[in-house]
Amino acid sequence: MLYLDDPAMMPIAPAWPSRPTRLFGLALAAALASGVALAAWAADDESAPPHRMPPPMAMPGGPIMLPRGPMLDHLLDDVKASPTQRAQVHQILDAADAELRAGRAATRADREQMGQLFSQPVVDAAAVEAVRLRLEQRHDADSRRLTQAMVDVSLVLNADQRQLIAKRLASGPRPADGARPLLPAAQP
Repeated sequence: MLYLDDPAMMPIAPAWPSRPTRLFGLALAAALASGVALAAWAADDESAPPHRMPPPMAMPGGPIMLPRGPMLDHLLDDVKASPTQRAQVHQILDAADAELRAGRAATRADREQMGQLFSQPVVDAAAVEAVRLRLEQRHDADSRRLTQAMVDVSLVLNADQRQLIAKRLASGPRPADGARPLLPAAQP
């Protein structure tokens, strides 16, 4: 017969760790869990696109895209464009931008329609193809307009200015703070 009143007869229970040991264990477990979560988040984030896209430069097989706004003004400063040249370049690019802006709403509507068609229980292949064809035609028209704007700009600038612009655009964006770029510029 087992007597529970007798301390010698009671089973020996393991002692709980001290409070500092328990707190250290909890902190260690929390650190390990956050490390695992951070590693999973970083691995998932590697496939995500970068948060900031660089400004448009030379399109492979396509026209050189001139930047807009202050970047264009800096570029024209670099090539020492005259005030007349500046005004003409701005006028050409503003006209092209106005024409392209008109088609952006239609492109947005076509993309929304494509999403609606795709979400239907049965996808109408002919309707999807019609929307795709409209998008492709609009893209071709936009590309032609941009190319025409670049040809018009080339008539305003002289050959040395155009070569310098092409070289600057091919080398990539310059750091704003004057620091050295992270990657060396491409050498032609």
